[in-house]
Amino acid sequence: MQSIIKPSAIALLVIAGQTHAAGFQLAEQSATGLGRAFAGEAAIADNASVLGRNPGAITRFKQTAFSGGFIYIRPQVDIEGRVSDKFVTPVGSLPTGNKSADASDVAGDAWVPNLYVVTPLNERLSLGLSLSSQYGLGIEMPKGYSAGHFGNVSDIKTVELGTALAYQFTPFFSAGMGLSLIRGEGEVGGTFPHQDKIAKHLEGTGNELGWNIGVLLTPSEQTRIGLTYRNGVDLKLKGDAIGIDGQGQTFKDTGNLVLPLPATAEFALFQQLTDKLALHGSVNWTNWSKFVGLDAELDHQGPMHIKDENWQDSWRYALGMTYQVAPKWQLRSGIAYDESPVPAANRTISIPDSDRIWYSLGMGYQYSKALSVDVGVTLIDGKKVGVHESFTQPVRLPNGVPAQYQSNFDGTSEGDAWLAGAQLSYLF
Repeated sequence: MQSIIKPSAIALLVIAGQTHAAGFQLAEQSATGLGRAFAGEAAIADNASVLGRNPGAITRFKQTAFSGGFIYIRPQVDIEGRVSDKFVTPVGSLPTGNKSADASDVAGDAWVPNLYVVTPLNERLSLGLSLSSQYGLGIEMPKGYSAGHFGNVSDIKTVELGTALAYQFTPFFSAGMGLSLIRGEGEVGGTFPHQDKIAKHLEGTGNELGWNIGVLLTPSEQTRIGLTYRNGVDLKLKGDAIGIDGQGQTFKDTGNLVLPLPATAEFALFQQLTDKLALHGSVNWTNWSKFVGLDAELDHQGPMHIKDENWQDSWRYALGMTYQVAPKWQLRSGIAYDESPVPAANRTISIPDSDRIWYSLGMGYQYSKALSVDVGVTLIDGKKVGVHESFTQPVRLPNGVPAQYQSNFDGTSEGDAWLAGAQLSYLF
């Protein structure tokens, strides 16, 4: 059975593979930042892409600035383990065996584009426009996967159209605020391995408004401090659902699923040490504790519980370096530690997540006073972690007898990724 909702044109712009910040958050707002592991991103403001992190920093541009590019994501997510299941009937249990539940490369490649335009309206007031993505996830298990009932597809796509205004109160202090129209699509589902029968499947689309604020402190031209906050929203996705009722019968319905998108905050510091060398760093916080679970409200069947999550707030720490090799050439590097928001007891194969370390390198070339090109590459090294899940679902056997389907998964998940990006920036 297939849902009748098809991907919209806007979702084709931003298709995320495995998550590359904690949970299903995306950090990939610019290729420039990618080359330094996004260390100090809310304070550096070396091109218009700073708008994706700190609206208060756009007052540094005294002429119209454009930045646009993309980041290519190549994840490698592997699942290893075994699944044991049985049918419990009024007359006894019917074990169906202990099977391998290995699956390799379950996250697809992705291209994440971004566009930013910043223009001064007068000497103190600046305007910014942006197109980017803050969240995304794409996990799909192979057809007939023996543990597919725990989750055979988790697909989240978002795109944000943003605008921001910033005001420079003094040479030391600037502040800005932005509004974003968030367009999201989501699909979650699980499929029984026997008869390839859907256990639960929901797919829908939705829109929501979000806001963000930021300040930039400039004690001197050698020192910049950025502080930002992005609010959390509850993105309501409306669409179609397939499930199994209390009698073990398959149904189709319509309804909505609320996807919690967390609040985030960043503290960033940039320090120019010499004419050629600068150090920069960031501390990021994400309010993942609001992601308690996934629950749908169906129009006819009522509440439909998808999965418990019970995540916790997470932190990210990044340190980077920029070195001016020559008047036209700049080298960047960075390292980051990204905490997983998923407690060990709540890990799932549908959102495989673990602590990870970023190793980043980047390069910029100043073609002219107006035009610059930047590239960056990152290796994300994720830990191998244990995953243990249990599943119970009422079903009806082929002979019509009602039963409880009980299943357990025990295994591991591991996710690494390569990211590569390119970006063009221009001053008008």
